Amino acid sequence: MPPTVIAIVSDLHAGSTVALCPPTIPLDDGGAYHATKAQRWLWEKWRAYWKRVEQVRKQEKAKLMVVVNGDLTDGGAHHGTTQILSDNPTSQAAVVNAVLHVPKQLSPDYWVFTRGTEVHVGKSACYEERVALGLQKDGEPVVMDDLTGTASHWLWKGEFEGVRLDISHHGRMGARPWTRQNVVNALAVEIAMDHNERGAPPPHFAIRSHMHRFADTHQASRQTRVIQTPAWQLATAFIHRISPGALADIGGIILTIRAGKPVVVEPVIYQPDDTPTWRPA
Repeated sequence: MPPTVIAIVSDLHAGSTVALCPPTIPLDDGGAYHATKAQRWLWEKWRAYWKRVEQVRKQEKAKLMVVVNGDLTDGGAHHGTTQILSDNPTSQAAVVNAVLHVPKQLSPDYWVFTRGTEVHVGKSACYEERVALGLQKDGEPVVMDDLTGTASHWLWKGEFEGVRLDISHHGRMGARPWTRQNVVNALAVEIAMDHNERGAPPPHFAIRSHMHRFADTHQASRQTRVIQTPAWQLATAFIHRISPGALADIGGIILTIRAGKPVVVEPVIYQPDDTPTWRPA
């Protein structure tokens, strides 16, 4: 069996004015939305991430799986926000199409879509289901849910060369720097214990998202390693209110699975610039 490279991204929040967006998006009445300087930086890093994925894939002569782990869109005017480029779903769909076109050019062997937060992706994550089902109908190799027949998953489990994966959107992380890792470590133990109590083999890797911060338990739990993924959205007005100065981790994860060898975990992280300091002339 050839190796498998798994590229995992999450929290794209397409449609947000502080999230991933191509340089220009057409609007419904003939106008256009032009990406901000920060969004152009995100777009540059998005393309750089997928260039790195392709480098690893070619180096390993591997199959490629793309995992979009929830919160693909930002949704309508949730929580009273004004930070969306349009409340028209068609405009947000145009962002999704442009964003996913980048990994589509790599011709992945598999796509996996998990379901995110309803306030962003609709009831029962209907926006994400619509995107995943649309790709499947277009002939893309989307991994379907065998139990429900849907094209997206609340929880997806896979196994490659004996390596068990457990992927779902909602993770956990401590709210303070000194508690952040402890909560992720506890989640790793909880996932392993839950499987043991049911007599099921624990996953070797549990991938979680939602927190917009990268974390990795490494060997904190001997059975299950939890990896919290970075995001593709910068700080919103809400984040500026509850945690001024907080910076999201931007990027994705690359897993390389080869028969008889340790799994290679490569976090690809891009750090946005801090708020500049003003000084009098």
